[in-house]
Amino acid sequence: MRSGSSTLAGTLEVNRMTKGWKFYWVVVAATVTNYLIMVLWSLPQVSEMAGGDVPFDMRPGGYSFDDAVSFLTAITDTGRDFYLNTQQLLDSFYPALFATTVAIALAHLLPRYWGWTLATIAVVAGGFDYLENSAVAAMLRAEPNAVTQAMVSTASNWTLAKSVSTTVASLALLVVLCKQGLVRLKSRKSRTR
Repeated sequence: MRSGSSTLAGTLEVNRMTKGWKFYWVVVAATVTNYLIMVLWSLPQVSEMAGGDVPFDMRPGGYSFDDAVSFLTAITDTGRDFYLNTQQLLDSFYPALFATTVAIALAHLLPRYWGWTLATIAVVAGGFDYLENSAVAAMLRAEPNAVTQAMVSTASNWTLAKSVSTTVASLALLVVLCKQGLVRLKSRKSRTR
C-alpha cells in the first residue's frame, strides 16, 4: 500500500512540475513576442515620428540633456502620443516578462547562491525598466522647453541601470545555456563511442 501511495505522490509531483514548465514556456513565448513587437514595430515607429532620432529606450549608454531636448523637439504630437500610449503600454508588460523568464531560468539552472543572485539581478533589471518608463513618460508629457536637467539625468540613469543589469542577467543566462549545451553534446558523444 505504501509503495502505491508514494508512486501516486511521485506521479502527481511530476505532473505538477510538467504543468509549471509548460506555463514557463508560455511566458517565454510572450516575452519574445512582446520584445519583437517593440523592436520591429513600435520603436521604429517612434523613431520615424521623431525624424529618425533614437527613442530613449534604445539608448543603452544613456543620453545628455541636449540629446533629450533634441528628441523631444523632433518628435511629432502623434509620435509623442504613440510613444506614451502604444510603446509604453507594450513596455508595461515587457519588464515583468523579462524578469520572470530570465530569473526562473537562472534560479533553476545554477547552484542556489549563484542562481538566486543572478535571478535577483534580472528582477532588479525589470524594476529599473519600470522606473525608466516612468521617467521617460514625465519627459514626454512636458514641453521640450520645460524639461529640466534633473528630469533627463534621472531618466538617463534609469536607462543606464536597466541596460547594465539586463546585460548582466542576459549574458549570465547565455553563458549557462552554452555551458549546458556543451555538457550535453559531450555526453552524447561519449555515449555514441
